[in-house]
Amino acid sequence: MSALKEYFGNIFTAVKTVSKGMSITGRAFLKSNGMIKNQGGYNYGAGPVTISYPEVKDDIPSISRNRLFNHVEGCIACNQCAVICPVECITIESRRKTPEENPDERTPENFGNKPVKLKLLQFDIDEALCCFCGLCTEVCPTECLVHTTEYEYSKYDRDSLNYDYLRFKDDNPFPK
Repeated sequence: MSALKEYFGNIFTAVKTVSKGMSITGRAFLKSNGMIKNQGGYNYGAGPVTISYPEVKDDIPSISRNRLFNHVEGCIACNQCAVICPVECITIESRRKTPEENPDERTPENFGNKPVKLKLLQFDIDEALCCFCGLCTEVCPTECLVHTTEYEYSKYDRDSLNYDYLRFKDDNPFPK
């Protein structure tokens, strides 16, 4: 008897969940075609529910975590971003400055005017590995590593997503 009860219970649950999903779909269809304009105190209006991408682009919030960019003129090669990165997508190489190099060099004013004691030899970010967690931008003492609002940078080759910021070249718009 319990197996029969479980069988019909499963059928009832399936019908109930499918009905709920179809009611949501039907409501969205009626809203988009202007048949339901007011519901729950909100005016839905009429027209398409989505935008016509790529002709129309959505506004991205300024706090969104999209493509990373490093302003190398503000980088002091502290390595904190590479250490905290959970997926190890940041590669930094540096060395101590020699006496011939400018020992009093400082970062520009907009990066905190901090002393630059190390010579930055390599700063690479593999965006194919990046999980966009934002930890690297939080620990950067000069705030030179930032997330941009740029989200359109797809490539045909995965290796093209490895960016060398000392010799940065890309066919996408340069972040500001």
